[in-house]
Amino acid sequence: AAVKTPTASAGSFFGYAVIGFLVGIVPIALGLLWLPSLRRASPEWLAAFMALTAGLLTFLAVEALSEAFELQAQLPSALGGAGLVLLGVASSYLILTAISSRLGRGGGSGGAGVAGVALATLVAIGIGLHNLGEGLAIGSSFALGQLALGTFFVVGFMVHNVTEGLGIAAPLSEGKSVSRGRLALLTLVAGAPAIFGAWLGGFLTSDLLGVVFFAAAAGAAFEVVVEVGRYVARKAPGGLRSPHVLLGFLAGVAVMYVTGLLVA
Repeated sequence: AAVKTPTASAGSFFGYAVIGFLVGIVPIALGLLWLPSLRRASPEWLAAFMALTAGLLTFLAVEALSEAFELQAQLPSALGGAGLVLLGVASSYLILTAISSRLGRGGGSGGAGVAGVALATLVAIGIGLHNLGEGLAIGSSFALGQLALGTFFVVGFMVHNVTEGLGIAAPLSEGKSVSRGRLALLTLVAGAPAIFGAWLGGFLTSDLLGVVFFAAAAGAAFEVVVEVGRYVARKAPGGLRSPHVLLGFLAGVAVMYVTGLLVA
């Protein structure tokens, strides 16, 4: 059936903003409530939660890469095919690597990798890029008249994204206390892109944008997984082969898979 081309209005603009807020910012904020409990955790369990962060980011990276290839297959071959996905992945990976290097120098880590607030910031950036793609999917669904699918996406992503807040909280649990302002900023970095994605999807439906966003999200997530892995290797009792680390990583993948079934 034909669908009326979406037009921008104050009501629709606000409506998509509310949807992005519920899908991105609210779940991230709820996940960050784990921070006080994580601060009381033993080193072994803290390593497990860090590995869980790596697991959920790995799942997000693979999921975003799959979405990018699926949308890329629908584009004209003149747009570059799989090379467009590779360009998006490589660009975001390298950009986030440069940001990581700058944050590491600023934190005085001496090239040993980022930690604490710096690592949490990288995690938030990676999650934010993924939530941009989620917002795009939700906005596109509503714009094309698929109200049931859009509503299903909203509910599913809300549940799915609570674990992402936990992923940001884990790096913050070791070290100095973090101000509420910094927590609010991290929440916005990770969650606010869902609002922009909903606006873009609602008013400018484009498979090309979807490919770029999801590919960039995959590259960013892969880079953050590398940083988290370096952190765990340095800090975890027993290193990367610790049972707590291995089970934590598997738990992160499993949690994201199970909650992801809500939007499958």
